[in-house]
Amino acid sequence: MSTPNANGAPTWQDKLWDQSYGPVEKTGATAGTPGTWSGSGTVPASVAALQAAIPAIVATPATAWTTGQYVQTLTAGVPGQAHWSGSAWVTGPA
Repeated sequence: MSTPNANGAPTWQDKLWDQSYGPVEKTGATAGTPGTWSGSGTVPASVAALQAAIPAIVATPATAWTTGQYVQTLTAGVPGQAHWSGSAWVTGPA
């Protein structure tokens, strides 16, 4: 729940928390086998959390990832793997 400061604006703590999924997540993901995360946030808990991240987690490259490439969320195994299709995050390796 947001607790505004004296000016009615959200506090800095509110900006570090996503009400649906928890702490602010990484800002980017680079293709690989497995790929790597960038930014100082936490790794997304699941593919659903990756897909719902606000702001969106930026894929590098921005084109469709090649066969076998993925990033691993905190969900173990294939259910926690995701790749960039060129327009959206998709479950599993490319």
